[in-house]
Amino acid sequence: MRSLLLGGIGLVGMWAVARAAAGGSRLGREDQGPAAVFHQADSAIPYDWFTYVPDSIRPGERVDIWVTDMHGNLVTDRYDSITAESRDMASARAALAERHRLALLVPVIPRPRTNYVYAVAFAPKVFLAETDAFVWRPDLKLNAMIDRFAAELRARGYAVEERVLLDGFSAGAMFAQRYALLHPRRVKAIAVGQCGGALTVPESVFEGDTAGPLDWPVGVADFESLTGHRFDRDAYRRIAQLVYIGAGDTSNSTLVRTGELWRTHGQIDFLNRAFGRSDPVRLESQSRYMARRGYNVTFRLYPGVGHTATREMRADVFSFFDSVRTATGSAPR
Repeated sequence: MRSLLLGGIGLVGMWAVARAAAGGSRLGREDQGPAAVFHQADSAIPYDWFTYVPDSIRPGERVDIWVTDMHGNLVTDRYDSITAESRDMASARAALAERHRLALLVPVIPRPRTNYVYAVAFAPKVFLAETDAFVWRPDLKLNAMIDRFAAELRARGYAVEERVLLDGFSAGAMFAQRYALLHPRRVKAIAVGQCGGALTVPESVFEGDTAGPLDWPVGVADFESLTGHRFDRDAYRRIAQLVYIGAGDTSNSTLVRTGELWRTHGQIDFLNRAFGRSDPVRLESQSRYMARRGYNVTFRLYPGVGHTATREMRADVFSFFDSVRTATGSAPR
């Protein structure tokens, strides 16, 4: 069975462009499937983004916003190249949004080569005042997208859920899990694959270890100094979380050097010592640790799978989201 990359290289082809009533440009492959809407960066939201509202959802119905396809595929100063790749992904995801009756939102997160900052992974530099404004706090840019999209949907009569669903694979998973930590009251559920080899644990210390405070992105010890507000642990406990990885996904870890994401070798050494030395072992160990501490985390391991998000994984992600939507009363009828 051929695998479908949730955060990988997008589709190719010619694109038809027409103006959309919701604002922006409607983009879709000629004569093929539903069309995503392009929203160009403006003074209020400095990133490009894409949305799609399924035809199968009628005004008056409850609708969940699904945020997906944050990716780090391209390290480039050509932001338009990242937008082009996200455009491919958004049009592919529009068909899934239609099938599962979800309002789609795909943000375009930069990963510049000059003055490099790993923004999609929420490297510590994104919180610093001296960081370039374009890569500073991408979570706040996503908040603005969600708020505008939700307001537009409500103006059209849809009953929009207050909390969103997020999923991602690899770099996109790092974004989704850390966004949920930063804004837990905005998130209903996350489904995250591989996560760069390590989750950010929602704790400040690790009992029985001499590592000291668990600073970002290992943990949340310095959360308040980075963000300006306290970590909302109770809200984060209410988020349903699916963490998954292929059993053979052992050679794409971020835990190979400092500087890009991890601040010290001590952070990497702690993660290897406390949770395991391979990404699959580490993610399972972190998931079990979080579950023991009262967080709503489910872990799944896929034998024989490497650094790829397969059709089986994709199906499990939507089954997980369906179960969450049923539990919260927003599942399609």
